[in-house]
Amino acid sequence: MHTKEAPVPVVDVAQLSDPHLLAAAVVEALSTTGFLFVRGHGLEDRVERMFRIAEHFFRNETPEEKLRLDPSKPAPDLKEGFNLGYIRPGQQAQATQPLPQLLEEHASELADFQHACFAFCQRLLQAFAVALDLPPGFFSSRHHEGPDSRSILRFLHYPSIPPGAQVDPNRAGAHSDYGSLTLLFQRKNGGEGLQILPTSEPLDGGKWQDTGIVNDALLVNVGDALELWSGARLKSTLHRVVLPTPLPADGVPERFSIAWFNQPTPDASLRTCVDVTSISENDLARMERKGVKPGSEITADEHLQARLASTYNLSRSS
Repeated sequence: MHTKEAPVPVVDVAQLSDPHLLAAAVVEALSTTGFLFVRGHGLEDRVERMFRIAEHFFRNETPEEKLRLDPSKPAPDLKEGFNLGYIRPGQQAQATQPLPQLLEEHASELADFQHACFAFCQRLLQAFAVALDLPPGFFSSRHHEGPDSRSILRFLHYPSIPPGAQVDPNRAGAHSDYGSLTLLFQRKNGGEGLQILPTSEPLDGGKWQDTGIVNDALLVNVGDALELWSGARLKSTLHRVVLPTPLPADGVPERFSIAWFNQPTPDASLRTCVDVTSISENDLARMERKGVKPGSEITADEHLQARLASTYNLSRSS
């Protein structure tokens, strides 16, 4: 059921176990704005536990690398993050990367959460296939878990901004995501700031829209791989995180968020699954700026390399 609690539509999927019902509920939003708030996803308790782990980590150990998204910006993004690759589940959970001690001690929980995110994405991918009149497993069968998976769990921390600070409003530069799907978990006590640039808006001077935050809902957005794969039936939308302008008199509280970046199997073919001639000129132009051509034979890894090579040209005028 759709509600209008935020500029981005909200859907409760708790009772939508059938892929056809789920498709009917979610595809309209993901084919227009490319973003959708989802309630009833079943991850609520795990999410709160992940936030507690992330908060403890960022407050007690400095991440080795600060993430920077938009290199066209002269100032670095006002955030820090830590990426977690595949962790083999079990009592003796094993990560495919060295983990800081503060995260190593939670490896089993982290592995369980990764699996839960992956499973929810599989459910959505089956619905997308049904919506495009494809076999239900068309997309989901081309995703997997394992040491060679490119999917990433990312903990993010946006530091607080004190009153009167002179800072760039950019918290995370304008970008679109590379993979098939992203799940974003947020909390209201960290403030808002996530904005999207609808695909109908011009890249130069287009109107950014606040997504808002919906309690107990995760935010789903389509990535570039799925946009190419679906012939832009599902939209990968430019988004960013910004500070309020002007800054509030009492400053801005710190913000934590958690993202799951779902990636197809590296050798999966992303050849567009619909008639390329049906893709609009606007969508063709957007995908061209991303360095990819609908209808071409390309694997998920080749697509990823193409997106890296054209780093965020989408955020610049053509």
